[in-house]
Amino acid sequence: MDIDAAGLPFLKNLTPPAGSKTVEELKEISAMASKPFILKGIMTVSGALKALEAGASGIVVSNHGGRVLDQCPSTAEVLPAIVDAVGGRMTVLVDGGIRTGMDVFKALALGADAVLIGRPFVTMVYGGGAEGVQVYVDKLKAELSDTMAMCGAHSLSDIKRSMIYGY
Repeated sequence: MDIDAAGLPFLKNLTPPAGSKTVEELKEISAMASKPFILKGIMTVSGALKALEAGASGIVVSNHGGRVLDQCPSTAEVLPAIVDAVGGRMTVLVDGGIRTGMDVFKALALGADAVLIGRPFVTMVYGGGAEGVQVYVDKLKAELSDTMAMCGAHSLSDIKRSMIYGY
């Protein structure tokens, strides 16, 4: 469920109404989904804890590409505190500004379980179709592999926060 744009003016007066939801409302939606429930648009520790309380299986730390609110922090800025707060009790995905294999490495080092990349794939599809997508995937893989090798990570599970911060 995408919650990071729920307050946008063009989403008001919809049926069903878009807008902020209480933990109880999110619990109801989660139960109705009868599938793993993931909330996208989490940017605070309190939001992550509410998602956990609501029964979400996972969250996407996302600032909607920075287009929802001017001066919003980057996902990389808020990711470590959110990961620390949920303490492995839910899956934490991240998106926003991830463009290179080094960006993927950093997101994983900051604690994300996985990353989501959207906009660059759209560009590659329009620019080069399936071949363009494959070129981009190969680029990401090579950059991630090189970054891992330079940081001493032999597998994805070896990637640690200390590889970025040095402590």
